[in-house]
Amino acid sequence: MSNKKKEKQVWQKIRRKAPKVPDITCPAIDDVISKLNTLQDNRKEITPYQVKVLTNKLERLRSANEKLRESGHYWHDACQNIIKDFFTFGKYKKWKLL
Repeated sequence: MSNKKKEKQVWQKIRRKAPKVPDITCPAIDDVISKLNTLQDNRKEITPYQVKVLTNKLERLRSANEKLRESGHYWHDACQNIIKDFFTFGKYKKWKLL
């Protein structure tokens, strides 16, 4: 089996176990800030419904950030394990370093 094929198999194995990366959260953050600024500019009180909507958006952001954090830990650990294997078993000599 060629090195390229082995590399591809290792990469696919790692990616298969990887957690999903959440969608971009910046628009949701901007939306919450915009709504809060609008309420402040109009000097209105926040209704219970508005509190619920904003709270739900912030909870979704919390969940997305947690998933992103988990993904970062996964990739860090996966890379660390591969590097350890390469140096432990002498496989690094066969790989071209970029």
